Amino acid sequence: MSFSFNIKQIIYCKVVCSLILLSCAGSLLADEIHSDSPATKVTFVLVGDSTVADTSGWGLGFKCFLNYDQAECVNMAAGGRSSLSYLREKRWDNAKELKADYYLIQFGHNDQPGKLGVSTEPDKDYREYMTRYVDEARALGAHPVLVTPLTRREFGNDGKIRSSLARYADVVRQIAEEKKVPLVDLQASSIALCDQLGKKGCFPYSDGFAEGNPGNTHLNDKGSVLFAKLVVQGLVKAVPSLKSCFLDQPVPSSELPAPAVFNVRDFGAKGDGKTFDTEAIQKALDTCWHAGGGIVRLPAGTYLSQPIFLRSQTTLQLDEGAILRASDNPQDFSDARAFINANNLTGVAITGKGTIDGAGAKWWEPVREAKRLDQQLRRRPRLVVLSWCMYVRVEGVTLENSPSFHLVPSDCEDVEIENVTIHAPADAPNTDGIDPSASRYIHIVNCVLDTGDDNIAIKSGHIDLAHPGGAAEHITITNCMFLHGHGMSIGSETLGGVRDLRVEHCTFTGTTSGIRIKSRRGHGGLLENLVYSDITMTNVDFPIYFTSYYPRVPQKDKAQPVAEDSPVFRKIVIRNLTASSSKTAGMIVGLPELPIENVVFENVYITASKGMTVRNAGEIKFRQSTIRVQTGAQLIMETNASVTGLQSN
Repeated sequence: MSFSFNIKQIIYCKVVCSLILLSCAGSLLADEIHSDSPATKVTFVLVGDSTVADTSGWGLGFKCFLNYDQAECVNMAAGGRSSLSYLREKRWDNAKELKADYYLIQFGHNDQPGKLGVSTEPDKDYREYMTRYVDEARALGAHPVLVTPLTRREFGNDGKIRSSLARYADVVRQIAEEKKVPLVDLQASSIALCDQLGKKGCFPYSDGFAEGNPGNTHLNDKGSVLFAKLVVQGLVKAVPSLKSCFLDQPVPSSELPAPAVFNVRDFGAKGDGKTFDTEAIQKALDTCWHAGGGIVRLPAGTYLSQPIFLRSQTTLQLDEGAILRASDNPQDFSDARAFINANNLTGVAITGKGTIDGAGAKWWEPVREAKRLDQQLRRRPRLVVLSWCMYVRVEGVTLENSPSFHLVPSDCEDVEIENVTIHAPADAPNTDGIDPSASRYIHIVNCVLDTGDDNIAIKSGHIDLAHPGGAAEHITITNCMFLHGHGMSIGSETLGGVRDLRVEHCTFTGTTSGIRIKSRRGHGGLLENLVYSDITMTNVDFPIYFTSYYPRVPQKDKAQPVAEDSPVFRKIVIRNLTASSSKTAGMIVGLPELPIENVVFENVYITASKGMTVRNAGEIKFRQSTIRVQTGAQLIMETNASVTGLQSN
């Protein structure tokens, strides 16, 4: 996969398209619909992988064919998931909560060999899991429809498709026959269509075509409609009574129904800053979710609340003048990690011009006192924690005064954080701004971060079997303003690895550190392919701070055996950086047994009181760069240090 991608466009489309549908009827039909015109709307839920999702698969096209007078659809597909991992992450449980009339179920792509902890064997566990979907859908009173996997557009020398998914498709066909389940044989129909189009003829329907790099698995919008037509045709053939649910020709995606809006005041919220509005807000969120998704709106006012739990396909919208304020009673957080919680969700968003206030002041002073006395710290909630979520958008809101971390996407994918402002006093302990943890495809842009700890901290505290060496990867941070805080950090938890990070066009003013990488023995992993460019720092204590020790860097240390959890830093590029410091240019300090290596400074200009300390670091290269110091050497070269290319003052 190329690292050049427009995450903002991808995630915006994914989230918006997954929120476009109005509330569902909720009634379940009998085993067959005998009327050509259902008396109530038929609800479809799509379950599967990225080839079913709204922007990378046929899901959006399927919605474009719907007759919304007769039917509606919620897409619960999740990219990168197999028949196994979709169950394990409880995404299927979330889909079942919708109690839809029809569940269209397609897996196979990620079931293929090569993905540890995700792959399945066609004739063994894949059969077991696909059968489970059928049985559990029927147990709800719903109608399962099995869909064989969309073909990969892989052609042989004879110009025909060579399917790598045939064994999985055969198993689905067998289950459909054994269980008397309607079957959409998308594998067969998509192979026939691709054979007809030919390899080059498939390109215009492929993801990446506009950029000149068409893929062979995912679809663009045009392809979504083309292959969704095959799904619709197969579905109507399998269940003729559903014909009235679909149009002969698709409508443009821009003309799909707008999302339903659920005003919390209609559910009893007062917004007076005195009365707890927890029940009303949660009821609005739950109702929105069970209606198929939409927008939960908080108009202007101050809403005092205990912890709340977001839902899939739902946007929490805070209007200008709306303040959602957390309770500061510790007893209210006995069963919640955070004030705002999201677990195993698809298509979730927090937007608007309002404020989420963590009311952290009451929590901070006991922590300060415990630190002064070197006592154990009391557990504190985060402000917003998003766990195992996909297609996430946080946009426009202000987050402030969290008891601890403000915004934590953990084990998430496809996350867009834009125009978010985060405030906490500079002495508010552990009030990190944004902490993406073991998450992938993250885009943070145009944010203002003014905190009492790490402004941004990328963490990777556990090994992800599906992404070995890169539990946190494909992350871009652009046009952000770093104010009080500990800077742009990685770590200290890096066990699962961090790779493919880009930080560009950012400013740092008055931060403790600028670019900061911290880890330690026992908690380390592989950190590589990290690029920082076009950075300006003013009055930053440590412009560069790379260390394989945490929390303190010892003066001396002895080599220890290298282990799987030893920190490895390599392939780091810092380009076009200008920094000033009243203290030091920074430090690069690795382990005696594992030096930090392959760090390139290109067009870097640092002015500081003291030079940069280098210890246990090799292949540190400066190109057209200099460090201007008031006293002493530009580089303070300690044990086992190798640096080349630095220009003299």
